[in-house]
Amino acid sequence: MPNGKLSGKILAPVKCGGQMWVEAAEAFNRMYDQATLSGIKLRNIGDYRSYEAQLGLFKQRYALEDGGRKPQVTRTWDGKTWYLKPGVAPAGSPGTSNHGWGLAVDVANANGRTLDFMLQNCVRFGFTWEVKNGANAEAWHIRFVCGD
Repeated sequence: MPNGKLSGKILAPVKCGGQMWVEAAEAFNRMYDQATLSGIKLRNIGDYRSYEAQLGLFKQRYALEDGGRKPQVTRTWDGKTWYLKPGVAPAGSPGTSNHGWGLAVDVANANGRTLDFMLQNCVRFGFTWEVKNGANAEAWHIRFVCGD
């Protein structure tokens, strides 16, 4: 199935809202339970994204003109270079996001105790960070890698 066009039959609910590919959802839900036992409240702010949702998010965050963001982050889509607007987080080009495969989740408030928990436990539950450093770094964005 194309990115962002997954059948609901292969998606499963995530305990803190939303849905992911069934194996990713099961792993995230196990990590969610462990976080709860540790006194950490994981909150999902970005799970499976349809192609249409990816396109909408992309067009909200990127423009065809350089708006002066430093450091500048660019994406290629529709044969053109797009520039990340100042003050917003990066997103993938439509049809390329791991959210569109149901593999990625964004965790709210990924700092302090929540980030410490994630750093200590994500790999154990099958998740990793796509970009840890640099202008594209997203501490809140984790991707399921076990079994994909």
